[in-house]
Amino acid sequence: MEQDWNNSLNTEDEIDLRELIVVLWKHKIFILSITVIAALLTGLVSFFVLSPVYESKLNIVINMPETYQTKYGEYTLPITTNQQYLNLITSSDILLQTIEDMDYDKKGMTIEDLRNQISLGNIANSNTEQNSFEVTVRADHPDEARKLASSLYKNYLEFINVTTAEGAIQYYINYYTVQLSSLEDELLTAKVVLENNEALLAETPKTIHQREVIDEIIGQVDSNDFIILDEIINPNYTAIEADIIENRQTIYEIENSISVYKGYLEELAKGKEEIKQYYETGIYENSAGNIFMISETSVYLPAQPITPSRKAGPNNGLNIAIGTILGGMLGIFIILIRWWWQKGYHN
Repeated sequence: MEQDWNNSLNTEDEIDLRELIVVLWKHKIFILSITVIAALLTGLVSFFVLSPVYESKLNIVINMPETYQTKYGEYTLPITTNQQYLNLITSSDILLQTIEDMDYDKKGMTIEDLRNQISLGNIANSNTEQNSFEVTVRADHPDEARKLASSLYKNYLEFINVTTAEGAIQYYINYYTVQLSSLEDELLTAKVVLENNEALLAETPKTIHQREVIDEIIGQVDSNDFIILDEIINPNYTAIEADIIENRQTIYEIENSISVYKGYLEELAKGKEEIKQYYETGIYENSAGNIFMISETSVYLPAQPITPSRKAGPNNGLNIAIGTILGGMLGIFIILIRWWWQKGYHN
């Protein structure tokens, strides 16, 4: 009994499958029409609606040191890996300046819009520390893609210099402010010591009477056996004089260091003001000198970005193929739904 029921079920399924095939074949023109229409629509959208995409690449080599030698001393850089330096290329300040350079602000482009046009990748090498990176930028026109890559790289170098300078300047402002305060305390102490030594020197006789000293030392002993000078240089006076000379030399060195440190602080304050102007105007003058232009020796391009000769997207062939498949599936789905409804399976 059970076997007969299974055979009946299989026969019914087989009939249904044949019926489905017949139904689909009967409406093949409709399915084909939907497929062709979907392919045509996809092609039209791909060719005439979607904007073409062109890519230009930056192959950036980054070898940033752990420390950087400046006229103010050795500065330890806060960023430790080349990858972290590369990630700065999508910083808001860089993108904002690039938008301004490319006049994208007139088109209403936002920082996020531009960030979506930039892709970061690595260039495989045998080094333990990755130092070669590929940055891809996308634009609607070939020349625009190249200009965008060049502008982005220029602003990237400037941003590295500015951020490095900003950290170093603040570090050395703090350092020399503390050193200056310490030196001023040392100078005050040294001047007090000098004043005391000068007062002591004024009270100390320059010479002493040797006979009186000998008499005090040997008492009643006959001093005729000694050759005694009437006046000799007072050794205490000489020692105080030596201390005064040393005090004055110390004061001179401290005052010289204070003068140098004040000069450093003036330069650093000027550099800090220029960095403030950079964030306001996007221009970094660096009139204090190239002491913080670290990117000139640590970041470079083996080759300049070029104008792409072919577009990277959209892929019209792929889009049409996808549209064709989806159109065919839609046509089949419509026929199956109609058949299902007509057979009354929804009840």
